This record gives sequence, structure tokens and C-alpha cells, in this order.
Amino acid sequence: MLDKIYLRLALPFALTVIIDQVTKQAALATLQPGLSVPVLGNLIRWTLTYNPGGVFGMRLAQPIFYLISSSVIFAVLVFYVIANRRTLYVALPLSIVAGGAIGNIIDRLRFGQVVDFIDCEFPDINLGFYSIERWPIFNVADMAVSCGIVITILLMYYHSLKAKREQIDTPSVPPENLPESNH
Repeated sequence: MLDKIYLRLALPFALTVIIDQVTKQAALATLQPGLSVPVLGNLIRWTLTYNPGGVFGMRLAQPIFYLISSSVIFAVLVFYVIANRRTLYVALPLSIVAGGAIGNIIDRLRFGQVVDFIDCEFPDINLGFYSIERWPIFNVADMAVSCGIVITILLMYYHSLKAKREQIDTPSVPPENLPESNH
């Protein structure tokens, strides 16, 4: 029984890592850094870049910081997935997040930075002090992390609402109306 649970969690984790690494190898083999190849016009392009920093290319520290912090986050994720292995709506999407995390850790170990290549147009965002004219270039691991977190939050919210509804639908019996036990 336990082996089946771990297999259910290991499969999406492994698939995430494999798809991420295969697509990055394809990008490295076929693209030149900084040169964009249109896929759907300007909406989606392949543009090979290297990200030594964190999310959205932010460089708040040295690359080793991002390797260490992502490794710690990965360890916490693995612990949380194992601790919640019987609650698949939590453990399954988090195993995908862990797969994305290890995909980028592999890059940091191999290259000292993360390989990014998916370049998407996005409506401009202007917050006065910060603006984005095009979405930062990303990879499959980044998608797995983002989608896995969103799915985890949505499923946890859904299940908490479901539990509240079940609690409301179940009439509570006042203690004075409970049958007496014969001890």
C-alpha cells in the first residue's frame, strides 16, 4: 500500500524533472543566447537566456545563495510531501513543485545558473516604481512550481470549503440527547 502511494507521488515528480531537463537540453542544442525564434509570432518565442538570480531574474544575492535557498526549500517540500502522502490533493501538486525545484537546482549545479527559454508576451504591468513590458523568460520547471502552488492552494481551499459544508450539513446532537453507555 505504501509503495503505491510513493509511486503516485514519484511519477509526477520524475516526469516534471525529465520534461524540464529534456526541454532545456533541446533549447541549449538549438538556440543561441539572446536570439529569439518566433513560435506564435511575438506572442510566444524561444529565447535562450541564463538566470543566475531568483524569480523574474532578480539578483538580490550571489548565485550560491539561490542554490542553497532552493535546496532548503526543496528539502522542506520533500518533507511536506512525505508527511502529507496520504492527502493526495496536497502531496500530488507539491510533488510537481518539488520536481520543478530540483529541475532548477540541477541547472544551478551544472551551470551555476538556470536555463530559461520560454518567452511570452503579456499585457504591460506598470506599478509606478516597477513595470513589466514582457513577461520574464522562464522554463518548464518554473511553470511546474507556479502551477503546482496554484493547484495546491485551490485544492486546499476547495477541500476546506467542502469540510465546512459537511460540518454544517451534519446536525449536531446535544449531549443530553446522546444515548447513555453501559460501562
